[in-house]
Amino acid sequence: MRSETKSSFFIHYIILILLTFSTSLFAVGGEERIYPLSMAQAKTEPQPEQVKKEERRVDQRKGRWSFQWGYNRDSYTQSDINFKGPGYHFTLKDVVARDKPEKFSTDVYMNPSLWEIPQYNFKLTYYITDNLFIAFGQDHMKYVMSRGQAANISGYIDPMAIEWARLHTSFESAPYALLFPNNINQFAGYHGGETINISPDFLKFEHTDGLNYLFVDVGYVAPLWVSPNGENAFSLVGSVGAGPVVCRSDVRLFGEGHNNRFHLSGYGVSGYSALRIDLFKSFFFEFGAKGGYIDLTSIYTNGKSKDRATQNFGFVEMIASAGITF
Repeated sequence: MRSETKSSFFIHYIILILLTFSTSLFAVGGEERIYPLSMAQAKTEPQPEQVKKEERRVDQRKGRWSFQWGYNRDSYTQSDINFKGPGYHFTLKDVVARDKPEKFSTDVYMNPSLWEIPQYNFKLTYYITDNLFIAFGQDHMKYVMSRGQAANISGYIDPMAIEWARLHTSFESAPYALLFPNNINQFAGYHGGETINISPDFLKFEHTDGLNYLFVDVGYVAPLWVSPNGENAFSLVGSVGAGPVVCRSDVRLFGEGHNNRFHLSGYGVSGYSALRIDLFKSFFFEFGAKGGYIDLTSIYTNGKSKDRATQNFGFVEMIASAGITF
């Protein structure tokens, strides 16, 4: 009996030890499973000290783009225009020219299909930093030589060049040539700087389709005032740039010629400054002025392959534009 009692007691003691050990093991395993889960929950739960990301202000432009469209009025310095072709090579000194703005009409300015008629400007800008930018654009100006003006002429015009042009007189020049058939003869021969009047049968000279300055600008925006909510601002804008000039020149030389095709005619350099008004972070207006220098080294004249003109002049543009930042 005693041996059986001892054996039974021993068996119960072993079972008790095994139960205790297994319970501890499951408890430790449970803690290992719960711990990673609680950490994952902690990572996904919002932390009270986490700071909400601030919205971008109007003067924080880095990495953004803007596009603007506007219109211009232009003034030009006097220019020496050099003409060269078979039978002639002469220069007109201190020629005066003006721009040719389209009269304001909603039928033109509000009609997208007629966008190229007014003297327009457009510019696409990328902001390298909040203040520094690079821009690509076009200034569509118009250049019209004033007819009837007095100018000094030097060089040579062969009488045969004038007679040949009579045989190919343009429809536009024909009325004046018929009314004053001998007026053109005074321009034949050698010239040493004497003064002449530029009559319609002698010369029409325009870049009206137009004087297209394609530029790349590098510039800077300097904020003067920013509203407390960061949505509105006043700023100064300044830039410098350069690029090619593409002309479509409308020329009648000795009565002969036509409106030529678009042609790479030279280059320009410029500087620009403006006052900028930003509204609601996305929209803005600019009122500015651009001044520069244009050198036209290859101008089509009467349509013949060997006939060309050259000129250079300074210009000033007054520009008003509106744009959007995105």
